[in-house]
Amino acid sequence: MIKICGITDAATAALAAEAGATAIGLVFADSPRRVSARQAAEIVRALPREIERIGVFRRGDLDRLPDILEQVDLDAVQVHRAEDLPLALHGREVIPGVRVEFAGDFPHGRVLVDSPLGEGSGVAWNFADVRRFAQGRRVILAGGLSPANVAEAIRLARPYGVDVSSGVERAPGVKDATLVRAFIQAAREALDAVQKIEVKA
Repeated sequence: MIKICGITDAATAALAAEAGATAIGLVFADSPRRVSARQAAEIVRALPREIERIGVFRRGDLDRLPDILEQVDLDAVQVHRAEDLPLALHGREVIPGVRVEFAGDFPHGRVLVDSPLGEGSGVAWNFADVRRFAQGRRVILAGGLSPANVAEAIRLARPYGVDVSSGVERAPGVKDATLVRAFIQAAREALDAVQKIEVKA
């Protein structure tokens, strides 16, 4: 899984899909990358159906989820700052966003782990902690990733997937096409290499 998060327009979504992303993140929480339901619907319409569409929320935003789902066809809901989350909300998979040391406490099929400084910090951390705290889990690695470090992060963490936002931007909420392509290429090569290692093991 390679997720480009904080997509704010249809052109960038199409670019990410063309470059090889397998998922995009649409932020409905307070953020420079926040989109309205109408904007998100336009973005989703620009995507091939095989690209996973993930809505990003905090616990306090979830009361808006039913209205958003009426307008936006989301595949999954990523929720930060929330505990005791159900496995699904309104028929969509829930992906908790947590600090890595708590990843093993969640029974969900996928768990996103972010920087200890919190979601959206854009600060790199000890990616090897994934194998210490969450080995065997389908972990989506986030926090401080960029084209320059994603391959090493994948080598250390061996995650199910990776998630990037600020690491491929030229300004908050504005993705850089060259960085998006470089990130996806580096992540794909590293994920493929790790998969080969695990198959041999």
